[in-house]
Amino acid sequence: MNSSSFWRKAAIALILANAMFALWSCGYLGVVGLDPNPLREPQRLDEQVSPEAVQIKVPGAALPAQAASPPASAASSSE
Repeated sequence: MNSSSFWRKAAIALILANAMFALWSCGYLGVVGLDPNPLREPQRLDEQVSPEAVQIKVPGAALPAQAASPPASAASSSE
């Protein structure tokens, strides 16, 4: 086997693999079902009720109602 033909074939294979990856990652192969991020259950997106009202809380932060009253374990232990 000729060394130069091996490297030529290897380079062509790598270029084709790179081109296929670029097409896949940009979503151009979605037509044939090879989309990198397929949209699953699109009806759920339509059924959402005011998703902008969702608030992310910091872990460990007390809710306003919990901050005003003492915990139940502290109240029962002081009696």
